[in-house]
Amino acid sequence: MKYDGEPAYPALPDTEIHIWQASLAVSSRALRQFALTLSLDEQKRADRFRFPRDSHRFIASRGILRSLLGRYVQTPPEQLQFCYGANGKPALANELANGLAFNISHSEDLMLCAIARCGGVGIDLEHLRPISHLDALTERFFSSEEHAAIHALPDEARLRSFFQHWTCKEALIKATGEGLMSLSAITLQINDDVAKLVSWNHAEHAAGSWFLELFTPTPAYIAAIAADARGRSLVFLQWDAG
Repeated sequence: MKYDGEPAYPALPDTEIHIWQASLAVSSRALRQFALTLSLDEQKRADRFRFPRDSHRFIASRGILRSLLGRYVQTPPEQLQFCYGANGKPALANELANGLAFNISHSEDLMLCAIARCGGVGIDLEHLRPISHLDALTERFFSSEEHAAIHALPDEARLRSFFQHWTCKEALIKATGEGLMSLSAITLQINDDVAKLVSWNHAEHAAGSWFLELFTPTPAYIAAIAADARGRSLVFLQWDAG
């Protein structure tokens, strides 16, 4: 891993995955500027949120995404066009894609955006928070091996392990773009904050062909990144509203 400042037009080798971290708590001025870059469909989605806070976070996340992707393809943010897979995963329209795959995740006011040159990339972010009925959730959504491993941990370690498993599984599923898929179909081993994909009960997804890594963007969050190509290095970058 390496940490760099913010380049004007980031070079993205095939061997790297860029992970941008951004705060969604932007100024009113920045929010207005972001709103001007959104498509009509995105503006309508922002208007459908019940609470202003959620609408503001959506506008900020889409505006930041457009700003970031625009730098990679050297296109003004408002001119970017997206297409959507069968399960709603967005991608740049073919004439703009330039081989880029991307995925975003946000929790509370923190956002992560992964950008890579590969068939699929997925990222998931969770704010560490108390979870009621933790054992029942692991029994329902995780494999029997994972449930037993988490249950055997000391109480103070169970919550972190739960979110590590959850983010890894979500990142893998998001990388495929297949949407509804059972979390229990994926079996992981996580030791000392290192995740290993043991098995995936899906004919099209061999366990050995995936890049999967956990990381901690801030002490209060857990995140995971997955890509359908091994041997990638992570480059962490900070987005600033300026």
